[in-house]
Amino acid sequence: MGSRRIVYDLSNSKVLKVVKTTYGIKSNIREVRTFNSCPFPVRKHLAKIIDYENKYGWLIMGKYNRNFPKSKEYKRKLYEMRTLFKENGIIPYEIVNRQGEPNFQNLRLDQNGEIVVIDYGNFRFLRKK
Repeated sequence: MGSRRIVYDLSNSKVLKVVKTTYGIKSNIREVRTFNSCPFPVRKHLAKIIDYENKYGWLIMGKYNRNFPKSKEYKRKLYEMRTLFKENGIIPYEIVNRQGEPNFQNLRLDQNGEIVVIDYGNFRFLRKK
């Protein structure tokens, strides 16, 4: 449970994120906008948004159970993924810490072994010049 949202396991390969604060609403809005507006090469690395309420008080996402491995191979893949986000105008906050280590709380693997970010409510879009 985070400070801004509560996450409920719906036990059907989905999770429900319910806001607790106004910043939680902003996080939900940012996740929906990011998921809906980014190209597929980026979107495949974001937890799938299945449904959401119009005022963004809640959203339903896909559930990913496989933990991010503590290996050099996946750390390299994470840095490649981070570069992909930046090349597509997205600043992917909170996927690595200040020391450059993976943020294991926000990262999972899908059934194909691809890295998936399960919390991207702090991602930002780069301003176009």
